[in-house]
Amino acid sequence: MNRSIVRLIIRKTRHDLVKSRQNRLITVTVLLFCMLGTGLGLMQYRDTASQINGYRKQVREQWENRPAKHPHRMAHYGYLVFRTAHPLSIFDNGLDDYLGNVIFLEAHKQNTANLSEAGSSGTLVRFGTFSSAFILQCIVPLIIVFLGFGIIAKEREDATLKILNVQGATGRQIIWGKTIGLWQFSLFFLLPVFPAVFFAAVISGAAEWTDIAGRLLVIIPAYMIYYFFISTLTVLVSAFSKTSSSALVSLIGCWLLLVVFLPKGIQFAAQNIYPAPSRIAFETYLEQDILKAGDSHNPDDPHFRKLKDSLLEYYHVKKTDELPFNYSGFVMKEGEKISSGIYIRHQNDLQQVYDRQQRFSDASALVDPLMAIRNFSMTAAGTDFFSYTRFQRQAEEYRYRMAQKLNDLQIEHISNIKPEKGGPPAIVDGDSWKKFPDFRYQYTALGLSIREQWLPLVALLFWLAVGILAIEWSGRNLKLI
Repeated sequence: MNRSIVRLIIRKTRHDLVKSRQNRLITVTVLLFCMLGTGLGLMQYRDTASQINGYRKQVREQWENRPAKHPHRMAHYGYLVFRTAHPLSIFDNGLDDYLGNVIFLEAHKQNTANLSEAGSSGTLVRFGTFSSAFILQCIVPLIIVFLGFGIIAKEREDATLKILNVQGATGRQIIWGKTIGLWQFSLFFLLPVFPAVFFAAVISGAAEWTDIAGRLLVIIPAYMIYYFFISTLTVLVSAFSKTSSSALVSLIGCWLLLVVFLPKGIQFAAQNIYPAPSRIAFETYLEQDILKAGDSHNPDDPHFRKLKDSLLEYYHVKKTDELPFNYSGFVMKEGEKISSGIYIRHQNDLQQVYDRQQRFSDASALVDPLMAIRNFSMTAAGTDFFSYTRFQRQAEEYRYRMAQKLNDLQIEHISNIKPEKGGPPAIVDGDSWKKFPDFRYQYTALGLSIREQWLPLVALLFWLAVGILAIEWSGRNLKLI
């Protein structure tokens, strides 16, 4: 292929697009909206982070300033932990608006995260949120369609394609040149956005700049591949349409299918093919299994009665009051171990359902390129469901350690003999609460997220290959008249 001819066509296509005053106005408008979305995202992020830090400080102060109490009372007093979104949620908030940010931790019970943005925003959040990622994923492809629908069809109508051929340009060279020229112009919508996103994410102060830069360096090529496929689709539909008007209608239909209908249909199909139990059903099954395994609050429970008998026999005593440690604390520790194990098993079963739904969504990226870029963008920005499950896991690990530490305090420092009326109460000094470390949510590493959710990346490479092969094939079949 004569590259000089291709370069001439690329330069001419790009020049024609750039010199149009209307196109420049559209580009500036889109960039302004992206900057506005980034600015609003930064303001909302800093406001939310400030509130979370204030609540976290308040919860911690209240915990540390609790007076001397029985350890089990403190276990039921509970603790609130908070999830702070990754700063790149300023660019792509992904699923963050639909997932909870606060979990109440207490003994013998594993609560779910609450207080999501969607829960307090009504039905409007279902239509999506205003963000730079939404503009780049959904609006810019529509603009590419309007810019390129007549890029070949119009030239065929004006009989200039035949002139290009007479001057030595083959159909393959024409399509490659037009596609790359349109793609290069589409990058004007993309590349100026990321310096602003990087600056906004860095000044948020929530993550290291190296982490932010690394994530952006994988997001940018992903969007470039996405725009290359959209540009290829636009040029090919234009090349095989009889008129520019029919090309426009066909491309708008493709945009509606890829951006509106398929994503909603895929989501609906995933939820129906792999249905998840309701929250009430999940908690009911969990409670039933815990009661079957052993109820630490029931003195007649078979499991704990057997445990009691074995302890009395081992220490050669007749009553639990004679044991060298606090029996109630030991029972609570055993009960916590049982209930936590059952909860993790049920949570893993539920997680498998969600994982199947997610894999279905990821696999659909091989049908819809929007799903590929959307899922990969969320993964790289740390606003995907996998990152949320890591928060749940960290919170449960913290809850279990806290509950068992409180049980250990009861075992070691509370007597088996109940205090007499008017005597010293069965309590632990208040300074003990200060020894518990505060909960700090750790962001999921980018490498781990991509390893766990690699299919969107493969799908993007698949669409890149499809675009290249389609250009090669169509170049040999381009009709010049």
